[in-house]
Amino acid sequence: MASRYTTAFRAETVKLVLEQHLNVSQAAKQLAMPKLSCRE
Repeated sequence: MASRYTTAFRAETVKLVLEQHLNVSQAAKQLAMPKLSCRE
């Protein structure tokens, strides 16, 4: 299955987690994406 999110979008998710000290669920919620998509 092809990824729906670009590498840049995923990098922004990682940035939220690291710089804003969010957990994966919080970052996913802010970006309006399913939290499981953040774990791929």
